[in-house]
Amino acid sequence: MNELVLLKLGGSVITLKDKPLRANMRAIERLSTEISKSGVKKLVIVHGGGSYGHPLAKKYSLVEGFRNAGQLRGLCETHLAMLTLNRLIVEALLERGVAAAPVSPLSCAVTRRGRLVRLELSPVKRLLELGVVPVLFGDVVMDEELGFTILSGDQLIAALSMELNADRIVLGLDVDGLCDKDPKQHPDAELIEEISPEELERLLPGLGGSGGIDVTGGMRGKMAEMLAPAKRGIPVFLVNAAKPGLVLKALRGESTSGTLIACEGRRSR
Repeated sequence: MNELVLLKLGGSVITLKDKPLRANMRAIERLSTEISKSGVKKLVIVHGGGSYGHPLAKKYSLVEGFRNAGQLRGLCETHLAMLTLNRLIVEALLERGVAAAPVSPLSCAVTRRGRLVRLELSPVKRLLELGVVPVLFGDVVMDEELGFTILSGDQLIAALSMELNADRIVLGLDVDGLCDKDPKQHPDAELIEEISPEELERLLPGLGGSGGIDVTGGMRGKMAEMLAPAKRGIPVFLVNAAKPGLVLKALRGESTSGTLIACEGRRSR
């Protein structure tokens, strides 16, 4: 278990997306227990915003960048909301014996027109060396051209995986994985168990967005971000984090239901 694993906890799993600023504490506590039992020694966690980040980011049009002084309060409120959610997750991990520390993207990431151009990872690398789990999150960040914007957890975890040479990525979603149709709208949707980056790229235009408030692109946005690490040879496994035990199995590398995005030579789970 000396692999470096990156785990994304989707905002739709850890918050109640239809109730602003409401955490799903039952899910957070369960997932923290699964993480503590996984045995993974080198782990980086990135979590989404759900009902903490997305409604505020949409209210103040933060993705579009700086347009008026009224947005500055929104920038601060959004970041503060994400810090609040991050603290709940870190505290749940600490209570279960996982040495976890918050790392704020606002303090270490810079974008240009919404795409990462600088990411200071010295603290993250040092935490990993010490055996501490860095916990990052989708956040409002400074942008060289827009003034500020939203950096999604999906773009962040993709960049982290490549900068840190991760062995694999586990994406914890609120669906069973990638399906041939939107499973939330089509009960007959079939799970795609394995797919290559090239096959995924061809499917991208037809993938759905998000059923709730999501300023970061929904499933299409997630899969677009996962293409680069998958093409780099980093396997990406999509698993339903809302179902007990599946994240635990995925972290351990055990066989479980979900979608594996990997090059032909990395198809083993």
